[in-house]
Amino acid sequence: MTDAARLAAQARASLMRPLLFGVFARALPLTMLGPLLPGIAASLGATLAQVGWIVATYATGSLIAQPIMGRLADERGQKQIFFACIALFGAGSLASALATSLPLLIVGRVVQALGAGGIQPVATAIIANRLEPQHQGGAIGALYGAFGLGTMAGALCGGALVAGAIVFVPRTTGWIAADLTAFPWHLVFWLNVILSVAAAALARSLPSDRSRTDRKSLGYDPLGVLLIAAVAAALMVAATNPDGIAAWGVAATIVLVALFIIQERRSSAPVIAPDLFASRGPALLYWIALAFGVPSFTLTIYSATFLIVRFHASPEQAGVALFVLATAYVASAIAGGTLISRVSFRALLVCAAVVVALGIVALALSTSALFAIVAMALGGIGLGLASAPPNALLLRYVKRERAGTATGVASMLATSGAITAPALIGTFLAHWKTGDPSDALRAALAVCAVFAVLCAVLAATLPQPNSVEERTASPDNRSLGVENVAM
Repeated sequence: MTDAARLAAQARASLMRPLLFGVFARALPLTMLGPLLPGIAASLGATLAQVGWIVATYATGSLIAQPIMGRLADERGQKQIFFACIALFGAGSLASALATSLPLLIVGRVVQALGAGGIQPVATAIIANRLEPQHQGGAIGALYGAFGLGTMAGALCGGALVAGAIVFVPRTTGWIAADLTAFPWHLVFWLNVILSVAAAALARSLPSDRSRTDRKSLGYDPLGVLLIAAVAAALMVAATNPDGIAAWGVAATIVLVALFIIQERRSSAPVIAPDLFASRGPALLYWIALAFGVPSFTLTIYSATFLIVRFHASPEQAGVALFVLATAYVASAIAGGTLISRVSFRALLVCAAVVVALGIVALALSTSALFAIVAMALGGIGLGLASAPPNALLLRYVKRERAGTATGVASMLATSGAITAPALIGTFLAHWKTGDPSDALRAALAVCAVFAVLCAVLAATLPQPNSVEERTASPDNRSLGVENVAM
């Protein structure tokens, strides 16, 4: 390796460190709180259903933040908005760490989500503007690998932190002892605060957006933001309520989506610019993101439930199975990123969707717990392979100055699977004639496999992007090299 190549590699590593750490920190809370909800409910004097709002509002806040923060990154500068996302995440974590009532905790989680939701699309925009095209796929794969590691670590250390807080209480006095005795889960949010400070310190090394500081603001569309929030709320109503109420939620979602489309077409500063859907390539990727969210979140959320219901596995065994799935996801996400420069985008995405479909079918047909765990690992491999190619390909379809907006929309559509997947599973569980939940879950898994196959078909029809030089050239942004790295 020449000195120039070595310096360029060091510059890329300097760029990626704060991005990877930020994505890792934002992924931790996604899985940390699941095992802690009963304890949180007891300490706040709330029911488990009421405490569920801290999960629902986090999903909604992230959904809203993704397109907004992506657009602001394009308009105001990636470094500035990345800092803003980390600051919001840290402020929300601090508010949650100090919360002693459910309303205060919900407010803290909303603020935390507004920051967390923007971190990944803004990080992707930074990669688009600072790395050469041949390095973008590997960098995006590393981002998703860091995300997977964060979710794995969150699942493992959430309960451990609370257990540690209980053990640590006798060694403390005063306010700390009283707080940890009444609210041991506060320690989880204090960890988020510490990670936010560390992420902000690392982000100081990011290159400055000098070329963006004089860009005129395009304005905002508050009604569009409210409609996005309303759509997410309607979807959650459909996902969490049975029978007639769910039907009203679906109907409201359809009406609100139509109103949102009308508003965005009329707005002079749309949250989601309609012209992003005008080109065939980005439009197909957005449809793939929307459809693929269903099998993706079904695998990550309900595969363990199927293992418990079908084979009477213990929660500990289900946790091990999810760990296997997450490990397969992390490894294949990193591998998929490196394969982008060697394999056709379309071929890799088609292969990933097919592997996910096979994993889901194998899970539905599994005859033993061991077979089911192997199927979950297969599905995890497919999910990991599918993580980097859509965003990497999207960066080839759009201009650099719109990278944040484009990837923010894609992230929002993919994240919607966290709401639509429970709605699908809940529908089958509520209406399956035999009353056997394992049969209902099998039927739902079959539908999810169809969604994955549909994504493979759509991926096979993706157009070849124009030349990299035409798509990525921009007078205001230079690919990352030794000469433009702010150390």
